[in-house]
Amino acid sequence: MPRQIFNGTLAFVRFVPLSSAVGAEVLDFDITRAVPQGDRQELRRQFTKHHLLLVRGQELTEDDHDRFVACFGPLQENRVGDRAGYVTNRTDDPRSLFPEMRPLIWHNDGAYGPHPGIATSLWAVEVDPSAAPTLFANVADIVDRLPAALRERAERLRVLNVRDTEFNRTYERVPLEEFLSSDDPSRYVSYEHPLLFEPPHLDGRAVIASEQMTVTVLDLPPEEGDAFLSELYGHIYAPDNRYEHHWEAGDVIIWDNIALHHSRPGEVGSESRHLRRQCIDGWYTPEGELLDWSLTRRQLRASSER
Repeated sequence: MPRQIFNGTLAFVRFVPLSSAVGAEVLDFDITRAVPQGDRQELRRQFTKHHLLLVRGQELTEDDHDRFVACFGPLQENRVGDRAGYVTNRTDDPRSLFPEMRPLIWHNDGAYGPHPGIATSLWAVEVDPSAAPTLFANVADIVDRLPAALRERAERLRVLNVRDTEFNRTYERVPLEEFLSSDDPSRYVSYEHPLLFEPPHLDGRAVIASEQMTVTVLDLPPEEGDAFLSELYGHIYAPDNRYEHHWEAGDVIIWDNIALHHSRPGEVGSESRHLRRQCIDGWYTPEGELLDWSLTRRQLRASSER
């Protein structure tokens, strides 16, 4: 039965699962109205439970979108110097963050650095019903459901995640040989992670290896590492462990960028697909305290023991 909470301003709000693996739709919720503190706490609790929240049919302003996302953490300034950008196939829009709209294979944003972002939100400002969907796979809750032998190996392994700063290679990973032989030290950004990452805002772990970012398993020979990743991806990207979202105008989604990987199948064609993108630069606990998302739980424990 959908959970119901009483809200002095918004009456009854219901959270209905979108799939058995990922997400919940928030019903009877109006993003254009200020969210009282108690409801912000409930939104954050439901977010950490479902890893993705969807609100449909919203007629918003940019301020409305920002205010909703800010319920979860401080807003992030992006690389174009604004608090938001656009994932859009409007080629003449200067706010576009990703000018090439090629297929986007599975990944989580920022995994090529030490601290992947906690959450991303997209608002469908204008979208054609036939526009390319966005897929989400649950890489947190599945960890304990992996076959025991596979999980035990994953617990001991590290991976190298890499981003090519010269080309927006959304459709393929950087070949290991290319990365190792490059004579341009500024071209690639990379980071070594334990394959099972400990997010600071969740109790469990999440797989930080992904199709797009991970060029090698550091503790295995390349061929053996690729075979291991292929087996792992077969589990985490399986149809029963994901949610496929077909966009409608007025949709607002916010998802956990560490607990979920996302992808976009196929090319983005000429059908209108104009999505406003907003991220957070920290995390508010259910009690409203600001959590430093740049530290894993292990680092936080070590810091407290000093």
